[in-house]
Amino acid sequence: MATSGCPSFAIVDVFSKTSYKGNPLTVVDNTTANLTLTQMKLIARQFNLSETTFYSSSKDANVDISLRSFLPDGKEVLGAGHNILGAWWYLAYAGKLAFTKPVKEHADGTQEFEFLQELGGNISTVKILRKANDGGEAEFVVVLRQSPPQAHNQHPHISALAESLGLSSTDIGLASQKSIFLVPQVMSTSTTRHLIVPLKSVSVLNAARVERDKLLKQLALVDDKAYGIYLFAEDSKAERNQYQARFFSPGMSGEDPATGSAAGPLAKYLFENGYLDADRGQCRIKVRQGLQMGRECIIDVVLSERNLGTGLLAEVDIMGSGVQVMSGLLRPPCTATSF
Repeated sequence: MATSGCPSFAIVDVFSKTSYKGNPLTVVDNTTANLTLTQMKLIARQFNLSETTFYSSSKDANVDISLRSFLPDGKEVLGAGHNILGAWWYLAYAGKLAFTKPVKEHADGTQEFEFLQELGGNISTVKILRKANDGGEAEFVVVLRQSPPQAHNQHPHISALAESLGLSSTDIGLASQKSIFLVPQVMSTSTTRHLIVPLKSVSVLNAARVERDKLLKQLALVDDKAYGIYLFAEDSKAERNQYQARFFSPGMSGEDPATGSAAGPLAKYLFENGYLDADRGQCRIKVRQGLQMGRECIIDVVLSERNLGTGLLAEVDIMGSGVQVMSGLLRPPCTATSF
């Protein structure tokens, strides 16, 4: 077929360095295709991955890249998770970024670079760490600062929530030495809201069953703006502050292997409830997700406190890398095709 006017795409497994693990993301080059909103939604539905991200030039000459990301159901995602981190990792790996002067040189040889992105009309900084591996090839880690996480409604009926997951009410909450009972609560970064649900153990996490209709009902009970549900438990076999998690959204075709837009707010949720202690103004967690799907993902989260004079602001960075597994060209949908 003729390839003129056919945008290129790549599929990247995010939050992993192993092909066919991680969370798959489609990254589409929209720098010259000028795809319409409907065309982008149709393409996202066609790939049917948890998210598809389109990159293009920004009208602002100071901005490096403009990004838009969509769920398979056409809903645009403005939160920064694997959809954004994976896109930046691909742009670095594919040589589509100008690495000029690093803003910082680390003792281990890592170089730190900063770029500006446009997402949902907002401009923010993205950090990329570059370091040569033993073979001399450049490896990249992307550091995304999320919009400050916010707390919203707590779930009003824990027993009903537990029943909808095939669990009992005693399965809700962390089995920690701390006497604090964690209540399931909606947390957000930017406009992306998720219901955070603590569970007693990894075995309970594995036993949870999420059905779309029941999930819709539970999300409507607590917050009709919530995208999905994020189940997590302490990883008792790992080091301190490590967790396993699972995520489900009515807008996705199945379970999400990694959810950066929930892992960041999870750190704030734990910190605000007294489960994390800051060391020199910082605390860290590590989240493993996708294990039940054979797609182990690792998300590193750093929460930092900054004194604004009027109070402390908790800032959250998520970190990760990726691996490209395939690439190709796509034929854009006809502009007359409706979503």
